[in-house]
Order: sequence, then C-alpha cells, then structure tokens
Amino acid sequence: MAIITPRRDEFFTRDGVPTQRFITWIEALTLQTNTSTTEIINTNVRETYPWPLASEATNSVQNLYQSSNEPSFEKLTAITVSSSYTAQPNDFINATLGVTITFPQYPEAGSVFVIRNGDGSSIKLAGNGKSLNGCTTGTLSRKGTAIEFYYFIDSDEWLAK
Repeated sequence: MAIITPRRDEFFTRDGVPTQRFITWIEALTLQTNTSTTEIINTNVRETYPWPLASEATNSVQNLYQSSNEPSFEKLTAITVSSSYTAQPNDFINATLGVTITFPQYPEAGSVFVIRNGDGSSIKLAGNGKSLNGCTTGTLSRKGTAIEFYYFIDSDEWLAK
C-alpha cells in the first residue's frame, strides 16, 4: 500500500477538519460578496396571503376559510393588469407598471378581492367613493405584497386584511 502525502495547503485534513487555508479563503470570499447590509426597520409588519402556506396545505382553501370566522368566498380569478383596472369581486389582481386599481362603485356586502404588486412599482388604489381603511386612496409599493380587501356594507368601506 502506497502512502500518498497531502498536497501543500489542502482545504481539509485527512480527518475532514477544515484547515487554516480553507478558513482564510472563506473569509476572503465573504468580504468580497458581503459589501452591503439590509436593515430591517419594522419587524411588526406581517403580510398575509389568501392561500395556505405549505405547512397548512393539508386542508383545501375552502375548508380553511369555512373553518375560520372569516366570510367564505368563491375561487379567486387571477388576472394580471398593466393598465388601469376596476376590480371585480373574487379577483386576484397582479398589478404592474404603476397602474391604478379602482374599487367597485356599488359592491355587494361581503365582496372580496386581492391586489398584488407584481413588479415593485407604485400601485395606486382608488376607493371610487368608498373609504379604504379610513382613506379615499392608497398605494401598494412593495414588490410581491398581496392585500385582501373586504367590503363592509354597514360602514360602507373597504377594509384590508
């Protein structure tokens, strides 16, 4: 049996332990790639989604909504818009290019739809005479953010979930 000597400055010892050369190389690589940091300003903001997460996928969406205290709704119709659009009940709107989404002027009690920012542009929300969480207009700026809106006929306003 021939004994093979290790090359000079290997990354691991024969026992699999990282060498000083490997550690130095990783630190140099880290310094080259980590040139900036991102600060999380508000950790209290939590976004919700109108579909179950992978861990909740054992139940169907309909069963999840019927088992909670929230009003149930029909399947959402997915639509991508890149020009101004008036939302319809049960729409899942993927909005892009800074469009304006106008809310229905005469919604039915319990109407629901979802607006998602598809590209990070400033999506404008127009209440069409109705209040949106206390305001007449709104903006959805963060890419990937999706917000459910529910219409409450008693207060004649749209509330975001």
